[in-house]
Parts: sequence; C-alpha cells; structure tokens
Amino acid sequence: MKRVLLFALAGALALSTAASAQLMGNGQFWYSGDGSIPNFSEAIDGDITNIKANGYHLSWSPSQIYQWGDTYGYSADSDLESRRIRVYAIDVDNNLYLADGEDPAQNGTDADLTTHYYYAWDADNLYTAADNIDNHYDIIPAPDGGDANFWQRDTYWITMDLSDGAGPADGANIVDWRVSPLTTGEAGHSMHIQHFEEGTGSQVIYGDDPSYFLGAEVVGGPSSTGYWFEANCPWDLIFLFNPDLRSNVGAGFAFRGRLIIPDPDGDDSYGQTYFGGDQKDLGTNAKWPRFVLTDANSSNQTAVEATTWGAVKSLYR
Repeated sequence: MKRVLLFALAGALALSTAASAQLMGNGQFWYSGDGSIPNFSEAIDGDITNIKANGYHLSWSPSQIYQWGDTYGYSADSDLESRRIRVYAIDVDNNLYLADGEDPAQNGTDADLTTHYYYAWDADNLYTAADNIDNHYDIIPAPDGGDANFWQRDTYWITMDLSDGAGPADGANIVDWRVSPLTTGEAGHSMHIQHFEEGTGSQVIYGDDPSYFLGAEVVGGPSSTGYWFEANCPWDLIFLFNPDLRSNVGAGFAFRGRLIIPDPDGDDSYGQTYFGGDQKDLGTNAKWPRFVLTDANSSNQTAVEATTWGAVKSLYR
C-alpha cells in the first residue's frame, strides 16, 4: 500500500522545534534529550562485546524513518516509489537508491542498511564501534577512484562541532572523522580526518601519513549480516587545530555530530543515509544531534517517545 505524504502543520512545527532529537538513542524511536556517552576505555582488539553492552547506542533504519515520516510528515522531495525518504522534522534522509550490487527487493529496506553505533570515552580517546546490517559489503577501491574515494565504499562519517553549536559551520571547531570497516594498514582509506579552518578543509588519509593520526586505530571487516568495526580517535587529534578547547574534555563536555553513512552497494555513485544535515550543506550545526560526556561507566538512560508538543518543544536548544 502506498504511503501518503503528510504535509501537515505539525510537520512544519516539528521542523523548527525538534531538530535536536536523537535517533534511536538506546532503543527508542524518538529520544528526548542528549546522547550521554559513558566513561570507560575500550581496547581496539576486534571484540566489541563490552562497548555494545555498556556504550551509548545510536541506531536507525528505513522502517523507522518511515515511522517518523508517517508521524511528523515527509519532506516535499521524498519519493516513496524509489524509496528516497526524507523527514525534515528530524532532518533525516534515507537515500539508499537501487545499486548494481544488491537485490532489488532489498533496496531501501532494513536489509539494505540498518545502523548500530556505540560510543564511549576516556581522557585520551573517543571510541566508536559499529555492528551494521548491510546487504552488500563495499570495501574494494573503485577502479577509477583509488583508495581516497570514501563515498564509493561503506563508511562511517561524523562531522563534529566541538563548540556545541556555538561556532561557525566551517571553522576550526568543525572536524570530519571517517572510518571504513577494515583494519588499519589493510588499505590507505581505513581512516580519514579533515580539519576545517576559515571555510577550507585539510584532509589527511591514514595511508598517506599514519603518524598524523596520533595512535588512532580501527579494526573491522564483514560479518554474517553486514559489517562491523571499532575505532579510537584521540582527543589530541580531534582538537589538533583547536587546542584551546582540548582541556575542556571531561564529564559535561558536549559536542554536536552530523552523521552521513555512505552505502554504495557496488555502485560508483553515492548511496547514503544521513542524520543532521545534507552532505551538500552542513546545515545549522546548532541543530545537529548533541553528545555529552558523562562520568557514568555504562549507558543506562531512559528514552521517552515524544507524544505531545510540550515534549517536542523540550528538544529544542
């Protein structure tokens, strides 16, 4: 049955008030509040059991985005026939178009890409792990692109705003961190980092200069249902061009994070899903999802589905 596009006043109001909402934060469809990242160290050794059990869990899938669209309204550029779904109320986009390497029946479904990310921190590192469902593992460099074209392979991409939304969307407070689901050293594109200053970005690929990454590592690969990885990003690397903020890292420190997840599925183009802003427009970084470092050594938040305008408005910052 075709879904009906909803362009109600409620959807328009949600756009202006709910943009700080988390996605599937710790297991709920709509999370009211910040993403609280617990404090513990994680060995980058290929075992993600601990961070999955105790880290902050962030997840979304096409079926959940349809739920949001049915509830809050689809954007005008959604195309449900091609399964391009976009919900402005929470600035989330599922652009998992049919690619050469996948079963057409799975395109744009939960089997195409369902994300599961886990976070922890300590005084030295921000830790991230993934255990994603994906119907096509993309890690071989495109024949005409070499190692550098991260958009032509499965990638985790977070754009961090170290100023918690107070600074510009293209200044030294902005850092791009990209991780591919393989082990450091297996390919040059295992990790990328890009620091911004005065509107320009300076990208470094791990294979070009491993020493630049100050001890960052990633271990990962395919799984029976998709792919996984775990990685550490040193705070010294994150704040390399903004050292004055480095001393702020500790319980209570907050940053914003926009997420873009390329999923080309054997194609040379840019299938992806994102939350927090379009890849062609960084958007309003003050509305990106918010992450806060906590003293807790495990994540045990209570998530609440917003069912009233009062609850929705409480998400606005």
